[in-house]
Amino acid sequence: MKKLLLTLAVLSLPAQALAPSKALSQKSYAIGLGGGAAIPVGKLGDRQATGYNALVSLAMGLSDLPFGFRFDGIYNNLAHTNSPPSGVTSTKLRVTGLLANLVYAFPGTTAKAYIIAGGGLYKSKADVDGAKSKNDWGFNAGLGATFGFGPIATFIESRYHTVSRKEADGGVYQFVPITLGFMF
Repeated sequence: MKKLLLTLAVLSLPAQALAPSKALSQKSYAIGLGGGAAIPVGKLGDRQATGYNALVSLAMGLSDLPFGFRFDGIYNNLAHTNSPPSGVTSTKLRVTGLLANLVYAFPGTTAKAYIIAGGGLYKSKADVDGAKSKNDWGFNAGLGATFGFGPIATFIESRYHTVSRKEADGGVYQFVPITLGFMF
């Protein structure tokens, strides 16, 4: 009888490992869409003016934990300036990116503040004929808040992006998108 019980226990281990646990069943996923203003700062602010941004996100985490992950696709179109301090008229600059971020959400019921930080690959291209795009690594960090209303939540956030480029390509540039969006 002991051998039979021991054999059944050993054979049931793979089934227990494959069965969904309580923690796994509480996973939460959300798709986010947003947009807003993209503000160039630093040296980039001397050549570009405020433009617009768009954001697509996949947020993942456990509902009982304050930490989560978020993967973002970003698009920023920074407008040209007619008379920058350098005296040279600039062209529009498009910056796209694929980012991986860690998110820490502070406790809350319908409104939750969060901190977001991460990095990824940024692609920038001047909006002129024959311009080549540049791929560079960069980092971002910022603050945001979500406001839950049933199955849909709204969010507002601001992040500081810094992109590392060779000095020959114009050097490091920074921009700050302010985004308003929805999480489904």
